[in-house]
Amino acid sequence: MSVLLYGAGIVLLVFALIDIVTRGEDQVRGLPKFAWVLICIFVPVVGSIVWFAVGHDWSANDRNHGRYLEPNRHEDRYASIGHARAAHGDKRVNGTEQELAELEREIEYWEAQARLRRAKEAAGEGDPTPGS
Repeated sequence: MSVLLYGAGIVLLVFALIDIVTRGEDQVRGLPKFAWVLICIFVPVVGSIVWFAVGHDWSANDRNHGRYLEPNRHEDRYASIGHARAAHGDKRVNGTEQELAELEREIEYWEAQARLRRAKEAAGEGDPTPGS
């Protein structure tokens, strides 16, 4: 029975060491890879279990491991606003200016319609209902 437990400990240690060595630095949590290797070698069974429970990053995506990270924004991909404008041009600025101009024209149109309706109502012409 003790041989079976000893063999299981060796197999667990080997799997843990292989897993530590094959992982990238961004996939290791808590301590550097070298520290995890030393822990697993000096305390084989407990170190291996702690590695799989704490040190091994099981998530498929990137994690921040408790560190604050700024949210990814489109602008963060460029070193400066100048680089972003060079990559995308002034599409966004021009698009916003065009939208504002269209909104101003629409406001002027509806104000003119309202003035015309009020003038017709004051003169007693037409239907005083809205939308005519």
